[in-house]
Amino acid sequence: MKTNLILALFLLAACNSRPPVVTDKDSTIAAPAAPAPVAIPVPSTEPVSSNEAYLVVPGKAIGNTHINDNMDTVIKLLGKPDEGDAAMQKSVAIYYKGAYATSILSARNPDGDHSVAKVKQIRVTSPAFKTKDGLHVGSSLDELNAKYKLKQTTTYKGEGGECTVWDAGHGIAFETDAAGKCIAVIVYSPEAPYQGAYLNIRPSRKS
Repeated sequence: MKTNLILALFLLAACNSRPPVVTDKDSTIAAPAAPAPVAIPVPSTEPVSSNEAYLVVPGKAIGNTHINDNMDTVIKLLGKPDEGDAAMQKSVAIYYKGAYATSILSARNPDGDHSVAKVKQIRVTSPAFKTKDGLHVGSSLDELNAKYKLKQTTTYKGEGGECTVWDAGHGIAFETDAAGKCIAVIVYSPEAPYQGAYLNIRPSRKS
């Protein structure tokens, strides 16, 4: 009798320990949600190029204006100059944009076609224009010297004191103020060393 009671208790315990049977019809246990797909960034295959509209290329161009461009073509592109002067087969066209100015010196060839005026110098005061290695209006004289071997050419009196023009060769020159900060970048024809323009390429208007 005692043995039968023990056996009955053992069978009852075994039944209670079995996991419940869950059917599709009456299941209340939710299946785990599938993880959302993760977006994997794909590197762009588009080439990275310089913004030529603001690129300074020694001896060649500043932005879209190039050395030896036909000046008539430049005026068609940029419009009528805000200021200008002409003498001795040379002319200067100055364009203002806010506090900044772009000056373009052109000259006619006395031994060739006198009717064609070609760009010989381009001067900008906007810091938006930069060389490939990052030099621009606002750079320090030390930064300019680190990239180029500068040669002092001329000085002139500016608003803050004496300003200096430095020829770096290779068709590029820089102007610095009394504090040694670049205030203008000049690109010129590399056929000869930098020479000051016969006409004043520095704008008279400051804003």
